[in-house]
Amino acid sequence: MGCSATSLIVVPKRTTESANVEVFTERQKILVRKTWKYLSNDLTGYGTMVFLRIFEQHPHVKKLFPSICNDEGETLLKNPLFKGHASRFMQAVGAVVDNLDNLEEALAPLLIGLGRNHINFMGFRSEYFEAFTHAMVHVWKGQLKQRFTDEVKEAWMCVFNFIMQKLQEGYKMALEENGMSEEIQEMSRES
Repeated sequence: MGCSATSLIVVPKRTTESANVEVFTERQKILVRKTWKYLSNDLTGYGTMVFLRIFEQHPHVKKLFPSICNDEGETLLKNPLFKGHASRFMQAVGAVVDNLDNLEEALAPLLIGLGRNHINFMGFRSEYFEAFTHAMVHVWKGQLKQRFTDEVKEAWMCVFNFIMQKLQEGYKMALEENGMSEEIQEMSRES
């Protein structure tokens, strides 16, 4: 699975680690925009599904949300903080979709900043970003059904990879600026 084909848009990854690039074809951008029209009809609902999937697959992640960590079932689903976070998460995905032609300039700084903020969440680890990718694929597949073809999945994986790449970049930058590794951060929070 790759993010390349004929009519290419190259979005460079700005890190010193590697020269990775995300490549979106015009066809992929069309598929993402077309399927997003369906998914954007219920940002809070689909965002909630993403978080519920993450909590189901990685129950320890829920503990990172002090305002909801003890809520279950209907109480969780009605919690305005949970619903707000789910909606903001999907709004960020929507911002990426809206800026597919200008991701690096328009969205990379926002996503990097958001990733930087994650060092403030006690117990957060960079690999948790991957849980979002898996949860989004699961929710998109369940909601788009037969429209979630291999080609659509590949297009969305380019989007998810861009988002997670930038979030991780910001998170790692913040750790480095604070002279921390994830292990040191974890130990300092446990004490």
